[in-house]
Amino acid sequence: MKMNKFAVRALVFLAGGAGCVAFAGLSGEGVASAVQCTVSNGHQIERVVGASGCGAKAGPGSRATAEDRSGNGTAISVSDNGGNASSYNLQPGSSALAGANSRGVAYSVTTGPKALSIAQARRGGTTVAIGGWGGQAYAGPDGAVCSGGFAAAVDSTTGKACLHSGSIDLRN
Repeated sequence: MKMNKFAVRALVFLAGGAGCVAFAGLSGEGVASAVQCTVSNGHQIERVVGASGCGAKAGPGSRATAEDRSGNGTAISVSDNGGNASSYNLQPGSSALAGANSRGVAYSVTTGPKALSIAQARRGGTTVAIGGWGGQAYAGPDGAVCSGGFAAAVDSTTGKACLHSGSIDLRN
């Protein structure tokens, strides 16, 4: 029986990313002041509380969720044509950006300070970008790019994935 190596690696990659997100959610000093923006079906909202901000815009048949839990960061989500975009900023000084179009699903999460994560999904594909401590993660039409501190990204439409942490730099 021949196994699809990329599918196995992507599954391990996503499981590791989920573990990192869970660890980041359990560690730290708690929620400073969460700002949440959730819209669907042709609506838009922006919220700013102190140094924390979020924005969400959803076109017809779409959903967008953006949440800054750091008290000092940004989360932005935009979706259209049946897309679903979710961005979560968990640490101060970081930004999580997600965009989804044409039934795409995008998840963007920052788990460390001074991080940037950008996920752009399209044509029914799924993208995940996780930016850790000082990391930059991108998943979208140009594939997956990881740099800086910790970063992980996967784009199902292009089949590209990457993981970067210190001297570890994995990509396909």
